[in-house]
Amino acid sequence: MRLVAFIYELEKWLACSMVTALRFVNYSICVAAFTSCLLVLRLHADWKDEIGFTRLQALAGNSLPMAPSKGLSQVEATEGSTNYAPNRASALFNGKTFELKSGVSDTSSHADHVARNFYASTSQVPGTCPIDLYNANDWLGTRYLNIGTTTEPVAETRAVQNHSWAGSTGNSTTDTEIGRRLDFAINRDGFVCAVGLYNQDTNTPVHAQLLCQTYNTISVGRDDGGHTKGLTTLDGNGRRKPDIVAPSAAPEYATSWTTPMVSGAAALLYQKLVDYYYSPSVSDPPRVIKALLLASATKNTVPDWGNSSSSPLDDVYGAGELNIHHAYHTLIAGKATAGSTRYGIRGWASDSVSSSSSKTYYFRIASGAPSTPFSAALTWHRMVTENLLFGWGNLSSSLANLRLKLYQTDGTTLTKLLATSDSSVDNVELIHQPSLVPGDYALRVENSSSSTAYALAWHSLPAVTIVTTVSTAHEIDGAQGAFRLTRTGDLGLPLQVPLTTTGTAIAGTHYLALPETVTIPAGQSAISLQLSPVSDSLAQGDRSVGVKVGSDFAIVSDSSQAATITIKDKPFDAWRFGIFSTAELSDASISGELADPDGDALVNLIEYAFGLNPKLLDPTSAVFDTANGSLVISAAKNPAATDIAWSAQVSSDLKNWTPAQTTIDSATNFEARDVENFGESVRRFIRIKIVKP
Repeated sequence: MRLVAFIYELEKWLACSMVTALRFVNYSICVAAFTSCLLVLRLHADWKDEIGFTRLQALAGNSLPMAPSKGLSQVEATEGSTNYAPNRASALFNGKTFELKSGVSDTSSHADHVARNFYASTSQVPGTCPIDLYNANDWLGTRYLNIGTTTEPVAETRAVQNHSWAGSTGNSTTDTEIGRRLDFAINRDGFVCAVGLYNQDTNTPVHAQLLCQTYNTISVGRDDGGHTKGLTTLDGNGRRKPDIVAPSAAPEYATSWTTPMVSGAAALLYQKLVDYYYSPSVSDPPRVIKALLLASATKNTVPDWGNSSSSPLDDVYGAGELNIHHAYHTLIAGKATAGSTRYGIRGWASDSVSSSSSKTYYFRIASGAPSTPFSAALTWHRMVTENLLFGWGNLSSSLANLRLKLYQTDGTTLTKLLATSDSSVDNVELIHQPSLVPGDYALRVENSSSSTAYALAWHSLPAVTIVTTVSTAHEIDGAQGAFRLTRTGDLGLPLQVPLTTTGTAIAGTHYLALPETVTIPAGQSAISLQLSPVSDSLAQGDRSVGVKVGSDFAIVSDSSQAATITIKDKPFDAWRFGIFSTAELSDASISGELADPDGDALVNLIEYAFGLNPKLLDPTSAVFDTANGSLVISAAKNPAATDIAWSAQVSSDLKNWTPAQTTIDSATNFEARDVENFGESVRRFIRIKIVKP
């Protein structure tokens, strides 16, 4: 974050307005970098991974909007004496058309880094759009805010402004006017404005009056807490800043780089909101997008996040860490209207509430699912009014007092108050429940002041459960087992689900390895997952595969819930596994198919077929007899030997054998007879043939 020092002189008092007109005569960069604020080296993945954009991009694909067609504005402190623009010749900015609002500029390394995080081809909003570039002093003056004049701010035609600078004029009256002019312009023109906090780890934002203490902006800090924080002292004491934080791991560190992450997320939401989803009123986008970002910010990615009914934002981290994946899902879940309609786990509203009245929104956390973290954010604008009889200026402001309440419900009856957010000094209310159980709920917006327009957003996570639908897989024939994964919540986008496996079976050895993640497609609430066994000749017994839904930032799951499939060993191998020791199983001369460990001339395969013990000298159950002059052979079968094929053969010379006639072949008995009468021959022989396919 760059600090701009404003050196000014009083020109005169304007008799008609009694406001001070300022002429800025010199500006300088007081702090070029904040190496002293690099408090802790934190190792993270790329920041786009951490805020959920990589996942969102993979799942949403072409449905994600590109850069806002209205364009973007970037406001920078000058680097050197005049430079405030990124490297406009860089291929990273292909498709962007730049307008230098503050005159000629060479490349500023600071502006270039901001632009890479804001609107480069590798950012959240690639594609074609116009970019307006300002230096901060010029933006404060006649190019935009018109500070110290009786002219209102210039109309902003772009969708999002980014301010990666901080400072103060040194005069609280002037700083107040700057904040009021900006809040007025945001409400008038409907653009989103993200502003960075000063990079100094202090508990008061007095070091950076501008622009973090404004009301209608989104103030941005760092997820390592290395920014000015605490209660505001300008134009309304006691408000907590920042509103939100973003990843500050190397090489990002400073709020100069985290602020454009939020601006880029806002730009993505803006384009989806305006051009793809619905036609908002002029001042809807800044309210709605702020509510979406604050409601969906993650709390478990920053240490010791907490709030209270009177202090809705955390002292250090505001609403939490930016997560565009969650914010986008909340947006496309759909716009809600107050009344008896019951909505899902995510949603948003843009509405107004009359004086001394309320609006209620009902939603449901699906039954049969684990508890979910839940957050809801309510935002509205500070209203700024100009009071000059001639010209424009002498600004006053008013702030409505809204409350947000969370109730448990029975139908449309509010049965139990669970949480309240009621900060009398700010235009943000936020409720967070770390673990909201399945059930029916309502959010109520209450107004104890004048009629006020607001935006409300709520966010919780879908649940994913897993069950076994085919409980056994068979090695003998490759028959597959099957799981079924089911999700709750909206189905607008695919859902990626991580899997963890347990059990006695080894992936790649006993079954084809399952994927580490599966994706439930958009529009589907469930998918099946097949488990394919691997056939071998090893006696290992039955083996199990347990599958759980893994931990992930985008879902909730029950860590104790596992679905299990049993891989059935080949019957002969299962028989050997139950009889022979581990050492014996490794010795084919003892446990092999043709081995005869008990020396009774019956190999293991025959012992298995007849249900005998291969370690004991026991006879077979085969019985020879005659019937109507023909030889007959019968035997009791081992019913577990389902992988054995029984037949019989006959011969007159013990050399040439032909099939006998099978008369019984059940699970437990076998019988066959000779097709010739032995009385007409010199001799006849009959035998049982055992085959394991």
